Amino acid sequence: MDVSAVSPFSNVECPLCKKHTRVKREFGPYTLTKRLAIGGMSLVFVGHDNALDREVAVKILNEEFSADEKRIAAFEEEARITALISHPNVVRVYTTGRAFGRYYIAMELVAGGHLETQIHERGMVPEAEALALAIEVAEGLKAAHASGLIHRDVKPGNILIDADGHAKIVDFGLALMTKGGKATADEIWATPYYVPPEAIEGKEEDFRSDLYAFGAAFYHALAGKPPCKEESMVTTVLREAKKHIPPLDSVASWLSLETCAVIDRAMSYDPAARFEI
Repeated sequence: MDVSAVSPFSNVECPLCKKHTRVKREFGPYTLTKRLAIGGMSLVFVGHDNALDREVAVKILNEEFSADEKRIAAFEEEARITALISHPNVVRVYTTGRAFGRYYIAMELVAGGHLETQIHERGMVPEAEALALAIEVAEGLKAAHASGLIHRDVKPGNILIDADGHAKIVDFGLALMTKGGKATADEIWATPYYVPPEAIEGKEEDFRSDLYAFGAAFYHALAGKPPCKEESMVTTVLREAKKHIPPLDSVASWLSLETCAVIDRAMSYDPAARFEI
């Protein structure tokens, strides 16, 4: 059976015996064992490192983008950027490569899931638990900032939680190297709930843009609902939604006023009103 055109780890049926099997499991030096996630530009699998006998996460660029030089360059840049940061609250990159014409990044496997799953399964994350994670995410973002980076896609799905309950930031696919602490993106790829207002309008971004998304992510975790319900990326519509975010204490009255004040300030519409590093 010719499987040259199918994606890695595809479930195929033999035309003769009708048996189902996974193909293209041997992917470079790794054996793919499980699919973890599907993103807009890539797939993530659990892989076994056959040389070092350990489990890793293997992020594989989609077939469509593996033929796009711009996306390939961005994928390679993601690996390079992430590797610049050595911090316990940022996922480690091990290596990059290519197999079956598809580019991949092999990185640390974080076994505990992510904050998005916690929100989905529990409705909301208890304040003390959420604050402990928030401190660790802030430390990871601070390390990225010290390396001249802004993440640009901080959201619950990109905050992994390891087996010991510690947070690790992942997915620097939209990250930018800053010049003088600021950067301007060529295009917007973001999640409406968490994207900062300045990114919507194509303005310069800096660490305060990550701070906004950080606040929005933990607003969602603490309240059990995102700060705005708008899912459109239409600039005028989303801009107005960002101007009318309900204060956190109005939707989660059980939280301490101090926590609510910190989250609300992090999500100030005007970057100048947010926290400074």
